[in-house]
Amino acid sequence: MPSWLLQYFLNPTFVLAGTALVASPIIIHLINRLRYRRVRFAAMEFLLASQQRNRKRVLLEQLLLLLLRILLVLGLMLLIARLILDPSQLSVFRGARSHHMVLLDDSGSMRDRAGETTGFGEAVSVVKKLVAEGSRRPGTQVLSLVLLSKPEQPVFSQRDVDDSLLAELDTKTENLRCSHRTLSLVAGLNAAKTLFGDKEERGSMKHLHVLSDFRQRDWQDQKALSGAAEALEAAGVTLNFVKTVEQRHPNLAVTDLSGDLQVAAAGVPVRLRVTVKNFGEQAATDVRLSVHQDQQKLPLTLTFDKVEAGEAGEREFDLVFDTPKKHDVRVSLEGDSLSEDNSRILALEASAIHKVLIVDGDPAADEGSYVVDALAADPRITGFAPQIESVDYLRRRPIDEFQAVYMLNVADLPADALDPLEKYVAAGGGLAWFVGGSVKPTFYNESLFKEGNGLFPVPLDAAPRDLPIVEDSGPDLILSPHPIFRVFEGQENPYLDVTRVAKFFPVAASWNRDDQARGDDVQTIATLRNRQPLMFHHRFGKGHIVTCLTTCGPAWNNWAKYASYVVLQLELQKHIARSDRQLERRVSGEPIELSLDPSEFTDQVDIIAPDPAGERVIRLQAAPDAGNAKAETQGSTDAAESKSETSNSKPLSENQKTTSLRLAATFRDTDLPGIYRVRLLDLSQVPFERWITYNFPVEESDLALASNELVRKQLGDKVRVSIQAPGQFSWIAGRDIGHEIRDWLLILLAVILVSEQFLAYRLSYHRR
Repeated sequence: MPSWLLQYFLNPTFVLAGTALVASPIIIHLINRLRYRRVRFAAMEFLLASQQRNRKRVLLEQLLLLLLRILLVLGLMLLIARLILDPSQLSVFRGARSHHMVLLDDSGSMRDRAGETTGFGEAVSVVKKLVAEGSRRPGTQVLSLVLLSKPEQPVFSQRDVDDSLLAELDTKTENLRCSHRTLSLVAGLNAAKTLFGDKEERGSMKHLHVLSDFRQRDWQDQKALSGAAEALEAAGVTLNFVKTVEQRHPNLAVTDLSGDLQVAAAGVPVRLRVTVKNFGEQAATDVRLSVHQDQQKLPLTLTFDKVEAGEAGEREFDLVFDTPKKHDVRVSLEGDSLSEDNSRILALEASAIHKVLIVDGDPAADEGSYVVDALAADPRITGFAPQIESVDYLRRRPIDEFQAVYMLNVADLPADALDPLEKYVAAGGGLAWFVGGSVKPTFYNESLFKEGNGLFPVPLDAAPRDLPIVEDSGPDLILSPHPIFRVFEGQENPYLDVTRVAKFFPVAASWNRDDQARGDDVQTIATLRNRQPLMFHHRFGKGHIVTCLTTCGPAWNNWAKYASYVVLQLELQKHIARSDRQLERRVSGEPIELSLDPSEFTDQVDIIAPDPAGERVIRLQAAPDAGNAKAETQGSTDAAESKSETSNSKPLSENQKTTSLRLAATFRDTDLPGIYRVRLLDLSQVPFERWITYNFPVEESDLALASNELVRKQLGDKVRVSIQAPGQFSWIAGRDIGHEIRDWLLILLAVILVSEQFLAYRLSYHRR
């Protein structure tokens, strides 16, 4: 039965039969005309002439009579079928057998608070009102309650709406909790279509009630939304959207907390950055943030004088971590309507020291000593421990333990030294190149540049070149706004003016110097005053590489003679230091999937999860996962590598990481923001902890509401939908609007009946 009949008629089964009865007056009229017999008589010519004069009038009168009789049948049909002109004012409980599915949005933005309730609380109250009204008509209504976060696991599935369900509902809704996640309405609509299925009772009505805050950001993918809605429409499902939030509230959110975590060391200040965004429509003033370190509030307040509407502000601050272990940091601002996004959590591991490998191709030149002095004149202040070695070290020892590798004036590399260096950088290690007089351009171009696919970013010319001294030529260096050049920032920076480059290696003439025209990953970050490129940054696998076409020491320039050299090397180290071993950061709701090597770990896994009351411990039993024998999940690799780093043991080889059989475990209850600690046991029963930080999704902080016009536009013209305003419940109880329509129908039928009788009497023959 068409869905529009179900919307506009309380007794839709009479509509089709009543419409068919419209043909009865027409048939009767035609039959009556066939009853006349043609008879010839003397005055025929006179009668034919009279008929010709009155033919049009008689035809119009007969058609008018026929129309009145048709209208009479239609009016009776509408009266019996109980026509409703405005379905939006009609109760969804119409006496017919109906399946009501409630899709309850429990995404993070539904925690938006207005007074004593939230958007989610309003949605729950709507469900209670819906069940209470339906219980007044037992035996006719069926309810399914589905959460948007778990559409495949309904809270209720096709339960009869009666007093027992009403009594059970209070207990069920008390245990419902709004999530902290970003959820897809499209996925919910598709799941509803599947749950309705094709086995619905014939003639029953299907209603989908979507209870949501209807945020603007959720209504951008028109194609997906309209496709899901059209599929429901085709399945005979009526759509009813119920808004639970009346207006957009001001909202400030801490959207990011990050910093130089890759070089965090015990006793050394770590630079952190916090970002606050104003998602409201008015500027926010005097915004204050508090800082907690290891659950202890610090005597530190971060202040934003003003954050404009729609804009974000950033502050940097330093923290010192006294011990080499895992630490947590939390930054919070004062509460507003959505308090869940007012804090951000960060977990980091402060190392005892960060090792840096310096491969000096010409030990006699002693260029490596300048890097050592810059990075670790006092390791207690910088946290770096540089180590100078020759090229042969790459062949003899693993280099995974180093945060970064410097290659200074290296002539060439044997294959068994180049291969581990490539693997190291591809896995996330940092690399810095500085050239010199020992460099062999042919080797660099063929084995390192590799036509743009190697560790070196550019092809070199055949020989180095001098940079002529020109009086009043300005600075030798032209720097891009790159993080490693912070020391040179400023309008009148003395370091930039006194830094001179006497000699450099030019790039090959055939190499295109326009970064955008080339279209590769290589970025030119510094050039000389003669427009020759000098420094580059590019990626190789997961690692960062910075290349400088002059020396690291004072042989070809005077950098090492000034204090800016120290700052430059420290910033360079922060930029290239490997970051693949930082503690994980995720968004609420992402599952923790573990794939463990049974030759390293036991099958016991403990999850220490945050809880409103403190912490809770969940014990999992990892099971053999033969189907994932060569697991490449980040979880197993991170766990194994982090364990190796913590114990200072030799890193695992590739053969150790991929065994013939692995142990798998999954933990999905990660909705609450906080730090989740995964505790593993190795075969010696030594515990190892892996920390994963979960934060509130930034997308849910945008509380802009979608208008009814936007919702209808995104669904398309083919989809009919009722949209209910917040706090309006007339669609549940409905109004007796059919009574008013019945009165008008009765009056209209009386007028039609009187008119039909008058016209029928006038047109019929009456003997005097």
